[in-house]
Amino acid sequence: MLYIGETRKTAFASFGAAASATLLAVALRVLRFGKALARRRVIADLAEFDDRMLRDIGLNRSDLRDAASTPMWEDPTSVLVVRAVEKRAARRLAHRPSARPASAQHTSDLIGCR
Repeated sequence: MLYIGETRKTAFASFGAAASATLLAVALRVLRFGKALARRRVIADLAEFDDRMLRDIGLNRSDLRDAASTPMWEDPTSVLVVRAVEKRAARRLAHRPSARPASAQHTSDLIGCR
């Protein structure tokens, strides 16, 4: 009897699946390493900027050195992104008007202090 859609696995079917998964993992690592190398070239280009230009994008020379000191297979731009975001947040907090909490204002009004 013949069943339509019947599939039969050979003895090497699981080997083929394992080999293709391994090949895919190796290919992804090679691509990731290639991206890390390309981004290191971008960091080298950023190192040619003067300090004012780096400050405009929220970085400084020590950020570039820290990013370049990461292991060769890791993406160095993640360090730069974190540093830029931290500095931007610190600037926002520094420029925020310092207001006393509402409870402190109310207490000072009650006792007549200013």
